[in-house]
Amino acid sequence: MKSLLKSIFFSTLLAFAQSSFSQDLEVSKEYSIIYGSSPNIESSAESIVGVSSFVFDQVNTTIEEVDERGLRFLLRFTNLTFLQLYAGGLAYGTLMHEQFGHKSRANEFGLPLELKYNFPGLGGDFYFPVSQDIPSLQRQLVVGAGFEASSFIAFHATKSMYKNEYSGTYIGWYFMAGKVIEGALTSQMDIVPFLEDPNRYYATNTRLSRNPIPNDPLAYLLALTESYGYFDDFLDSQEPWVQRVDDMTLYTDNTFINDQNERIKKTQLLAAIDPSNLYALYGTFIYLFKGTLFMKPFMPKINGISFMPSVRANYGELGAENYFDLYMKLPKKLFISFNYRSGGNMFHLVRGGGIEFENINIKQLQLGVQFDYWKNQRQGSNNINFLLKNRYTPNEKVSMYASFGYKSEGFLMGKPFQGGFYGYFGIGINMRYMARQ
Repeated sequence: MKSLLKSIFFSTLLAFAQSSFSQDLEVSKEYSIIYGSSPNIESSAESIVGVSSFVFDQVNTTIEEVDERGLRFLLRFTNLTFLQLYAGGLAYGTLMHEQFGHKSRANEFGLPLELKYNFPGLGGDFYFPVSQDIPSLQRQLVVGAGFEASSFIAFHATKSMYKNEYSGTYIGWYFMAGKVIEGALTSQMDIVPFLEDPNRYYATNTRLSRNPIPNDPLAYLLALTESYGYFDDFLDSQEPWVQRVDDMTLYTDNTFINDQNERIKKTQLLAAIDPSNLYALYGTFIYLFKGTLFMKPFMPKINGISFMPSVRANYGELGAENYFDLYMKLPKKLFISFNYRSGGNMFHLVRGGGIEFENINIKQLQLGVQFDYWKNQRQGSNNINFLLKNRYTPNEKVSMYASFGYKSEGFLMGKPFQGGFYGYFGIGINMRYMARQ
């Protein structure tokens, strides 16, 4: 397994040098806005990527029309740091994380979540008026939904990159934001200080009177541990998240919470070393120094079939989990993706998998089919999800979307938790660009 990961990593790195293309190629790109059933995590991820990438591409195209080379570089740098990293961080980081992550999951459960943004800085704050009166599973999924939303953006961007022939050179930052920055780095920065010295951690955050446990990964870890009955003896329904006790190590001196922290580290590390994350560095380099606006992602090819693996992490119903994806391009633009899902805790595991077909062309109609199955050991349940995607293109400039699905009750990344029917609707616009280096 290690040798396979090494070969994929280094072959991807080596092939990046061949990913850009000559100046005379025309690139077709679609931008979509989707709205769907609550929570709007899946549909909002597509919309955020669609809107923000449209803005980026328009600005990039305008910059490349400037004749003076030094000024072009300065404008690229300003565009990258301010528009793509800062403003983009507000759009697909803060807005997606807070509004379409936490708030959307809370709305699904009918919870009285109050949300506050930290503009003009990145990030936000939310709290439940009486936290312990809310079922631990619902609190757990709501506090985990911020990362779920960011991770879903990374997943959607990764899939679209490998599905389409060319992608914007900024696309790697969607991966970095969801898999590395908010995933591996943030989770350990938030959890480790509490586990090492909970008394100091609590005292440091007493100024946050509404919520002395302000960080999502830690709040998720505590809610999950509580759901297994560890804190029943000293939790108070009037306390937000955790009750102050003389010795806060009561929260950390148990095997479950430390075991789950190790599982979180492993799942986040696997997503962080996904070779796709290298596109953030590579795309930035060729954009700043060469002015390349679009790049062709590398995918190994065997017998006419291109393929590439990828990994995502998430905070699930039973604990931290990974989705191991395999993307495949077949002749006639048929795109297939597989996933294997694995995660849970020391008592119960979740195992499952899924398959999705896209670009099944029937004249002006393009169909897609998604099917997922997973087994929840704690509930003893076998769960399914089925989604039929429809994309209608009456002409070369416009697309219309209508998708209808059904799933069992239970957690599946980006989907409604409740069982039943759900749907998504949207519109897309198609634009053409000339590739410049």
